[in-house]
Amino acid sequence: MKIIRDMNEAKAFTKKSLVVIGNFDGLHLGHRKIITEAQKLAHPNKMGVITFEPHPRDYFLKNSESFKLTTTEKKYALLKELGVDFVIELKFDQHLECCSPEKFVSIILAKNLEIKSVMVGQDFRFGYKRSGDFRKLKELSRGHGINAFAIELDNVGENTISSTRIRKALERGEPREAKNMLGYWHRIYGEVIRGDRRGRELGFPTVNIELKGILIPRCGVYSCMIEVLSGRFANLYKGAASIGKKPTFGTNETNLEVHIFEFAHEIYGSKVAVSLVNFQRSEEKFGSIESLVKQMQLDCEQASLYLSSFNLGK
Repeated sequence: MKIIRDMNEAKAFTKKSLVVIGNFDGLHLGHRKIITEAQKLAHPNKMGVITFEPHPRDYFLKNSESFKLTTTEKKYALLKELGVDFVIELKFDQHLECCSPEKFVSIILAKNLEIKSVMVGQDFRFGYKRSGDFRKLKELSRGHGINAFAIELDNVGENTISSTRIRKALERGEPREAKNMLGYWHRIYGEVIRGDRRGRELGFPTVNIELKGILIPRCGVYSCMIEVLSGRFANLYKGAASIGKKPTFGTNETNLEVHIFEFAHEIYGSKVAVSLVNFQRSEEKFGSIESLVKQMQLDCEQASLYLSSFNLGK
């Protein structure tokens, strides 16, 4: 899959292609439906994605809390897995912010990319102050010989699938609800770093992963699956995870710790993916180390019982 950031070299890959426009955070079931339909319509020509960096929300709400379900790197990896031919990464800056719907279509889609077709979600908005909708896109595209298609996203219950609803589910501590919209268990990717080794001293050694640049789910204890992606211990394991600031030990940065069941190896530097599958309890401050250890034992027993017949794919 080709990632294109320089519009001067784009045309060689995009001419007569079909592009889908969106942020694609999380690559949920709605996104996947759009991409699948786009690939059918594009055949035998190429099919690609136009996305934005930084995410428009990051641009307009600078220094706000991280909200992304996936990093840019992981998003591109997922798009590649889905068979997307290329990604056009548009820099979201003041110039693009002020770009009118007319200029977006005439300059970017028609002149710079020379695409044959464009596809968006039914609720798509674009251009200065989100002034353009699908009807406007279709009207403007027609004038440049570009076909425009809109597709309605799938629903879960009465709600349309969206990245916003997935974020809210994770913030409530409802990972299964998020999975129903994502089509897979939400995963937190990271590299195992050195912690304070306090868990080891308490009899529950953990792997530590920093939470930077992504949405932090509800703080607390979870049953989890952890996949070690690199190194000699690469495999899928069960465990108990804790997200929080470890209030019993003072004020700390929010991080993710996972106690892997029946695993005593050091895997510093290994890449891992943690799937939180069941929220067990909220984070709390304990009055003594003894009461903390007792609760940790209960947490692990509960997680082990929950995961005893658990299939990661279900």
